Amino acid sequence: MIESVNTPWALTPEQALDVAMASRNGLDQSSAAQRLADHGRNVLTAEDREPWYVILLQQFTNPLVYMLIGAAGVKAYFKGATDAIVIGVVLLFMALVGFVQEMKAKKAMAALLSLSAPKAKVRRSGTTRLVDAAEVVLGDLLILDAGDRIVADARLIEAVNLRINESTFTGESLPVEKDIRVLPPDAPIHDRRNMAFMGTTVTRGRAVALVTATGMRTEIGRIAQAVASTGKDKTPLQQSIEKLGHALIWVVVGACTMLAVAALLQGMSWMDVMLLAVAAAVSGIPEGLPAAVTVVLSICVNGLAKRNVLIRKLAAVETLGTATVICSDKTGTLTLNQMTVRGIWTGRRHLTVTGSGYEPLGEFLQDNIRVEPSDDTALLYTLRGACLCNDAILSTTDTGHQILGDPTEGALLAASGKAGLGKKELEASHPRLGEIPFESEQQFMATLHAEDDQRVAYVKGSLERLLPMCAHLRTSDGDLEMDAAARQEVIEANEFLAAQAFRVLAVAVAPYPVTLGRLETSHLPGRLVLLGLVGMLDPPRDEARSAIQDCKRAGIRVAMITGDNPKTAAAIATALGISEAGETATIGREIEAMDDDQLLATCRVQNVYARIEPLHKLRIVQAFKRDGHVTAMTGDGVNDAPALEAAGIGIAMGITGTDVAKEAADMVLADDNFASIVAAIEEGRIVFNRLRNVTFFLLMTCTGELATLFLSVALYGESPLEPIQILWINLVNGALVAIPLGLEPGSGDELSQPPRDSSVGLLYPGMLLRIAFSGLFMALPVTWIFHHAPLPELPDEATAHALRQTIAFTGIVVFELLFAFQARSAEKGILKLGLFRNRAMFLSMTVGLGLQMLVVYLPIANRVFHTLPLPIVDWSWVVLPAFVVVTLEALRKLMAPHLFAAGQWKPLRMRELFGKRTVTTA
Repeated sequence: MIESVNTPWALTPEQALDVAMASRNGLDQSSAAQRLADHGRNVLTAEDREPWYVILLQQFTNPLVYMLIGAAGVKAYFKGATDAIVIGVVLLFMALVGFVQEMKAKKAMAALLSLSAPKAKVRRSGTTRLVDAAEVVLGDLLILDAGDRIVADARLIEAVNLRINESTFTGESLPVEKDIRVLPPDAPIHDRRNMAFMGTTVTRGRAVALVTATGMRTEIGRIAQAVASTGKDKTPLQQSIEKLGHALIWVVVGACTMLAVAALLQGMSWMDVMLLAVAAAVSGIPEGLPAAVTVVLSICVNGLAKRNVLIRKLAAVETLGTATVICSDKTGTLTLNQMTVRGIWTGRRHLTVTGSGYEPLGEFLQDNIRVEPSDDTALLYTLRGACLCNDAILSTTDTGHQILGDPTEGALLAASGKAGLGKKELEASHPRLGEIPFESEQQFMATLHAEDDQRVAYVKGSLERLLPMCAHLRTSDGDLEMDAAARQEVIEANEFLAAQAFRVLAVAVAPYPVTLGRLETSHLPGRLVLLGLVGMLDPPRDEARSAIQDCKRAGIRVAMITGDNPKTAAAIATALGISEAGETATIGREIEAMDDDQLLATCRVQNVYARIEPLHKLRIVQAFKRDGHVTAMTGDGVNDAPALEAAGIGIAMGITGTDVAKEAADMVLADDNFASIVAAIEEGRIVFNRLRNVTFFLLMTCTGELATLFLSVALYGESPLEPIQILWINLVNGALVAIPLGLEPGSGDELSQPPRDSSVGLLYPGMLLRIAFSGLFMALPVTWIFHHAPLPELPDEATAHALRQTIAFTGIVVFELLFAFQARSAEKGILKLGLFRNRAMFLSMTVGLGLQMLVVYLPIANRVFHTLPLPIVDWSWVVLPAFVVVTLEALRKLMAPHLFAAGQWKPLRMRELFGKRTVTTA
């Protein structure tokens, strides 16, 4: 038994029925049941997901975590379980934060199932039945009517005036006319006019179709498989954190080795050396970094949600900051996905129509001068005919104006509404008496109406079909004979509208006396009076124009990738500023003929792609990636899913987007507004700057603690800090300070900078230099104070050592709380940034000092953290390191603000220190 019919569009209806072993009476119930058992249910299978416990365990698969676990084991063996328990609690807390966030971000691909209509009409044993869509099988005959969702891929064997909306599948903005004619075997998806595809919708007519593929064997099923099998690259942030983790391992191992050697040279015991190595391992690992990164990203996600940007994957936020190319679908993304009348030729002159979408608000302009419709008889006649010769319904809902029926007819109703003409009112005064429905062979539709005790026929359709039938041309001065000159004038008007990528319809009228009887096509030629021409298109979003200009200013290239026709794509791209006037689109067939190198060369110069199929989109995105670009892909249709999954970041539309697109995307625009992407890009860049500040601060503190340990052991043979004290500094201070640091407002000039190269991570040479200097300048005064600060008379050496450790411990905490204000920027001082602009920093400093006071003065905390209450006089030594280093950093920013801003490891010229930077900032 075959599982699907190969190239059914190349077979006649009878041949397709034979191959599928079916008949025009449909399958009998036993055959249908057997095929259901053989081939499975007509559903799209969801992608397999990892169970929750695997995701939880993955939080511990980190080399830094392994080192902390080892440190906890050593402490438990030599010093008891207290410190080990604290380290274990820290590890568990970090893992739970990551686990909760990842579980929120993971959603099953089961939403693909919503693309299948719940019920379907099928003919079985000569009888029409309503069955579950999941039970439709190969060889079933689908009975299709207007409004039906198609539940499987099917070959049309009967079709009457059939149009199917395939915009979410092929990107074609207009419903596609369908027929049963045989097509070549190599016909692309867009040209398979005798096929109906799963997930599309019938907008007009009726049909009988033979099911040729079900479930994952449909075109949508293949797309779903492509989504599931497409590999997802790690984001730049993930790569940066991974590189940082591996680098820190070697740094910590090296530091532990050097510290152990120094300790042994000082004559310390092996047990003390082991405990010292544990302290070094704890001090060198920024335990708070993973939690801080997750929380900062989560806060950013909540902020973006308020701006109608919904983030599905946390780590993808900052990827927008590195985006160099946005590959955008046209229909519904850059355009409204609502046909709109933009130009009318009537009364022998051209009028421009303002407004967008189906909302009946707008004006009629001639040479930028407003035309009053009520005073323009020719315009009213044209729009009246377009409104009456119309089967669509324009309705108002809570979400705006919507069309039930053909989008082209909806555009005509909206244009008529702008002139004050309503279909309901017109039909009441001009009741319909008869009609000739639209058929693709005749290319027009006609309706018969009662008008002023007369009968009038209104006709709309293609000019090529109607012009030979017209005997006169309606003008403001009356009806002119349609002679050669008039005919040429009409043709030139049509060419003018078509050159703007408008779809052009002609509207005509004819007196139709009672003596002619019912409305028939044969009575129309020679009677028609041409009223005018109407040009329409799916208009660009107004906000998309400014958004694209912002993208250009930010150094981001925008490419349009659409399934629509090349002329329309080129016109929209020119209107939006994506391409220059006169530039043509590259079409899908040309891409098929290209190898990967040729496609790469094309992608370097071409910004507009038309008649594109799903796999073409995927190849284009992959070509941009090969060329070193970080690619963002926007889209709303089923056809966008593979490219959304493969892109650096996939951006789906929330309102018009299909569930497939949303599931494949990293980010969803709740308002379907391309301009929201600009806000997300800006936020992505701000977020990365915040994360750099957080990373600098946490690594600086770790460096300072390691340097303090090493200097103290190497020079004096004793450790100034206990491992649990270091853990307190890293975790509590990290959480308290790093998160407010990650809330630092943007500087406002993020979109004036070029995209950051994705190879430049969180760390760069200038930052490493700043970390080294800042950490060393913290370690030097703390080490000196630990060994040389005068102390009061104490009962024994152990008490003196504990007091010195408390001074050093508290001094580092105070230093970090105050230095955090300087960590807000590598170049701007506190006054330039605004002292009170980040109020969370003041709150964190207050809370941090309060917690440290508890650690110093609370008896139970003294036992856990090995501290002693500090006399008031010793607080002068506590604040000294912070005062010295914060002051030096302020002077450095004043005199050489760009000293540590270099993206490469190289000496800076003096003019770069004190003037404007000439190097590109990473």
